[in-house]
Amino acid sequence: MKHDNLPPIEKYDFAASYKVEPDPKIKIKLLALHHFQFGLSPAEVSKMVLAKEKTLPSWVDALVEFDYEGLIEREGRVRKPRLPPEKEEDFKIELDKMQVSFQGGRITAKNIKQLLTDKFDGNYSDSGVYSLLDRLNIVWISGRSKDPKSSEEAILAFKENFPDEVEKITKQIKNDQIEVWWPDESRIGQQGSLTRQWATKGTRPRVIRPKQFISTSVLGAICPDKDKGYALVLAETNTGMMQLHLNQISEQVEDGYHAIIMMDRASWHTTETLVIPQNISILPLPPYSPELNPMEQVWQQLREIGLSNTCFKNYHQIVDAGGEAWNCFGDEEGNIQNIGHRTWALI
Repeated sequence: MKHDNLPPIEKYDFAASYKVEPDPKIKIKLLALHHFQFGLSPAEVSKMVLAKEKTLPSWVDALVEFDYEGLIEREGRVRKPRLPPEKEEDFKIELDKMQVSFQGGRITAKNIKQLLTDKFDGNYSDSGVYSLLDRLNIVWISGRSKDPKSSEEAILAFKENFPDEVEKITKQIKNDQIEVWWPDESRIGQQGSLTRQWATKGTRPRVIRPKQFISTSVLGAICPDKDKGYALVLAETNTGMMQLHLNQISEQVEDGYHAIIMMDRASWHTTETLVIPQNISILPLPPYSPELNPMEQVWQQLREIGLSNTCFKNYHQIVDAGGEAWNCFGDEEGNIQNIGHRTWALI
């Protein structure tokens, strides 16, 4: 942006947004902002988009403060009240509470609009809700069943006490250069997964789902802070394979750093026969709390990439598909960091 009276907006791809935006009023704003990026003055842009010059800076301000949903207005001249930045975390908490309170079904944009109105005095359209969720990195993902033995109190306590646990480890090893790693395993091939696909509205297409029982396992681990990870495709999971897994993680840890391994309490994960590498410390997760481990989302991503809606011919094809899916996921910069980021687990 070449004009001192307008904030910088170079990071946005207004041309791409313009092509997919259905609302003609918002398309005009995107077009104006696109011209600003190329150095045109407010006076020049106002003539091109047939808008008042004095209103153009307000579009830029709304974009910078509220991202794309800042461009959405209610019919008429009154701007919609927006969710203040300082209330964003409160909104996430209320959204989680709403999902817990639902006795079946799923939350829709209509429900979220009502939440914004009731709790935050906001008045959003459907597209505004989706833009808000996107900006806050809230995505549409599949849930998983909750074990009746799971304790919400234990999970919350673990998150709150995590900094203290890290401090204990750093004092013991006399090293404050820490990497947090999340390992896990997933079986692939057996009774394969289904996933969504593009189809005409109102139809439900048939897809392939294997019924064979041949399978293999992927032992993977990620370090979100460093955006790195690795995986092994193995015929079985046991103590010996866990030892190999830990040794491989140890080799991936940056020189001079110490790894804290966050994993569940499966017997072959915690057996005393394991030899823990010197640059690794194990921090067990609370019992029955797999949702704390971001590897759950990684496995879901891998199934969507190349392990669903297909039938494998033999064991070797399963192994190849597992390795290819992992490489496809891990080779894209930012994937591990985006999926694995947990604010409570930052060092």
